[in-house]
Amino acid sequence: MNDQPSGPDIQAEVVNISQGGAAHVEGTSVTIEQGGAQRIHGESVEITQGGAAIITTDSATLNESGAAILIAEEPTLNNSAAAIAITNSLKAENSRIGVLVAGKIEGGPDIAFDGRLAAIIGASFAITAYALRRLLRR
Repeated sequence: MNDQPSGPDIQAEVVNISQGGAAHVEGTSVTIEQGGAQRIHGESVEITQGGAAIITTDSATLNESGAAILIAEEPTLNNSAAAIAITNSLKAENSRIGVLVAGKIEGGPDIAFDGRLAAIIGASFAITAYALRRLLRR
């Protein structure tokens, strides 16, 4: 069994991929159109009608694209999706995010689970556990 990622590893200042893919992409500016990569690391990443498993960057723009894990300072999602997004400032329109940890949110993303919901669930669990513990001691 081959445990290596499929596709080439690409490292350059400027990376442009059109209708193709790569295993690992690293560059100052990364642009992908109708393609994808398993891992992308760069200062600026733009993906149009494509996707990536893991993106780590300062600035990301996803247009009709998807990412499993998006870690970015200032991402913009337009008709896109991310399973997990960790960011300081998110701009999103008509986009879906599974788990979001963000400082600031602009636009109207559809978020399944965010930091506020996690805090509410955690507090509810703690109160319920405390109440059950007190009731079961008697």
